[in-house]
Amino acid sequence: MIHYWDIIKQAWRITIHNRWLWVMGLFAAMLSNVGQYNSLLSALDGGGWARLLNSLSKYWYGGLSLVSFTIHNPLMLISGLLGLVIIVALLFFAINSQILLVQKIQASIKSEGKKSLPAPKMSFWQQIKTNWPTFWPTAGLIIFVKLVLFIGLVIVSLSMAGAYLIRQPITSIFVYIFFILLFLILIWLVGMWGRYWLFLFLSDKNSGWVASAKKAWQTLYKNLLPSLEMFIIVILINILVSLVWIFIIGLLAIPYSLLSLLLIRYLSFSETLLTIVAEILLIAGFMVVIGIITVLEYSLWLSFIDKLSNKKIVAKIGHVFHRS
Repeated sequence: MIHYWDIIKQAWRITIHNRWLWVMGLFAAMLSNVGQYNSLLSALDGGGWARLLNSLSKYWYGGLSLVSFTIHNPLMLISGLLGLVIIVALLFFAINSQILLVQKIQASIKSEGKKSLPAPKMSFWQQIKTNWPTFWPTAGLIIFVKLVLFIGLVIVSLSMAGAYLIRQPITSIFVYIFFILLFLILIWLVGMWGRYWLFLFLSDKNSGWVASAKKAWQTLYKNLLPSLEMFIIVILINILVSLVWIFIIGLLAIPYSLLSLLLIRYLSFSETLLTIVAEILLIAGFMVVIGIITVLEYSLWLSFIDKLSNKKIVAKIGHVFHRS
């Protein structure tokens, strides 16, 4: 029987001993589905369909306005193309960072995370060339999961809006609660399946796109309760790290404010300059925290999947019910 505390300790050792992975974690975080999950959860109030149509119309008319404006403004056209190139480059780095992050964490798990991994001998570009055959399947996998979540958003929005059309209050409340419970379960299942699919596909070089998808569903189906427990643990750890980050910022804000007052009063430092420095430090610290959280989360899930493949995990919830 595997203890979750062992998984947490192993993931923490991997995260702390391999600080150079934090940069990859920062880029990999760009492809997180958090925004889509927030949209799905907000759609449960029944107003998701209206917000979805408003967002689509805003993006459509905003895009048309931008295109018409850039056609008559060469400088704006160049800026728009440059912005598009930057976005494509960031997505390119994000996908490759996910691939490399999973591979490096998997290698650390095989070495039991007892010591830090050596810095890669190959350059980042050489590693990208090596993983180029994996790039497009990974990109397709990510796009497919996001498309499934978007279709889920449309279904959830329509269903919840339809629940409001029922005129009988009791029936409407019953249908509303039923849809909420049903869609919460489905959202969680799709999210977990997509996560397992990505990790299993990148961890096993011999596993194809479809085979890894089937294996991911089988892994989730056979380990529903342990997956739910691990999901709760990951959320709690993310909350804990965020609270620690807020606490540290609060502690550092007081001496920085006092130092800024002294510099402004006695050395005539610019208040604007000190504000900019504070914002830069805050953004840099936030980026480091995002990188740490991403590497820690990937390490937790990959360690958990590794335990699933090697040993049988007995869920604590199922163990409690079995005793009773």
